[in-house]
Amino acid sequence: MKPILRRFLFLLPAAMLLAQSSPPAKTSVAIYPIKAVGAVDKSIAATFTSLLSHELSQSPQLILIKESLLQEVMKRQAMNISDLCDDTVCQVEIGKLVQAQKMVVGDLSKLGARYYLTLDLIDIQSGAVQFSTREECACTEDQLVLLVAAAGAKIRNHFGEALAIPSLPVGQAFLPVTQAPAQKTFQEYHPSGTKGGPMVFVSDFKFYIDKYEVTNQDYQECVSAGVCKEAKLRGAPKQPVVAVNQEEARTYCQWAGKRLPKEQEWQEAAQGTDGRIYPWGNQAPDCNLANYADCKIGETLPVGSRPAGASPYGAQDMAGNVLEWVEEKGVLRGSSCGSFAAALRVSLRSTNIAWGRGGLIGFRCGGD
Repeated sequence: MKPILRRFLFLLPAAMLLAQSSPPAKTSVAIYPIKAVGAVDKSIAATFTSLLSHELSQSPQLILIKESLLQEVMKRQAMNISDLCDDTVCQVEIGKLVQAQKMVVGDLSKLGARYYLTLDLIDIQSGAVQFSTREECACTEDQLVLLVAAAGAKIRNHFGEALAIPSLPVGQAFLPVTQAPAQKTFQEYHPSGTKGGPMVFVSDFKFYIDKYEVTNQDYQECVSAGVCKEAKLRGAPKQPVVAVNQEEARTYCQWAGKRLPKEQEWQEAAQGTDGRIYPWGNQAPDCNLANYADCKIGETLPVGSRPAGASPYGAQDMAGNVLEWVEEKGVLRGSSCGSFAAALRVSLRSTNIAWGRGGLIGFRCGGD
């Protein structure tokens, strides 16, 4: 046997043993600033981000990208507040810039005395959501650290650890919502002095909201009355009007004897009191429930085309079809036909410049 071959065969077992004994490579993870949704104070969400960073930094499986590096990259990209990067594509690009393999994104919302923390783990290379967790508790502010501990433990367990999950104060138990209310009917209202489409009554919170997104036909009536400006894009009569800015949406609602819904009202109308993930419940999205990117339709549908996806009060298309202006400056709620499944959650919040228009931005009105 040739000497060089003998030397190779001698070294091979040692190399194999070294490979077997080498520790597994760590995964680099960045945490995108957790969003405060609705009535949650932004300072609490910022604290959650820091607490989650500390929790994941304790993992032997992970390398945590420093918050300061993420903030510096966002600052360079003119994204000094997290509201300016709400979609997965944008967050993946930020992840690439900080050389993360995974990105944790999420939001914190509150209904009554119950807090809800939703987190997604996004793979930076593919842009796919690899893991999701949703924690809820009837917590005081002093107990909110338990929410972070529970979510952090589940993320660490996803990477191979075996941590105990802290128990959370649950308060009054809610029955899980798993079935879409496809066969349920809801009373329609036309409050005195209002124009446009029918409204539904959000009985638990005592206000009205449009059953459907405002259509091209509805909006054109306001244009014909000399009150509204022409929309920059025109579709079929029953498709939602798009490419109107926030002030133009507000003008229409006022003409119709209504108003833009407040952000918290929009979420209440979409989610109800049971903390459901989607307007129809906790069932994973499909194309019978919403018009979104996975359906590959590529455009808006006539309003009310997915009745099985109605909210607990009967408001339709609160996930998918078009994003919707609300009263707060520059704030959009919901998702669009261009959104992926992970973006259909009720808690999703987006922003735009208030005078901006978009081909997938529409609105609906509310009322007292």
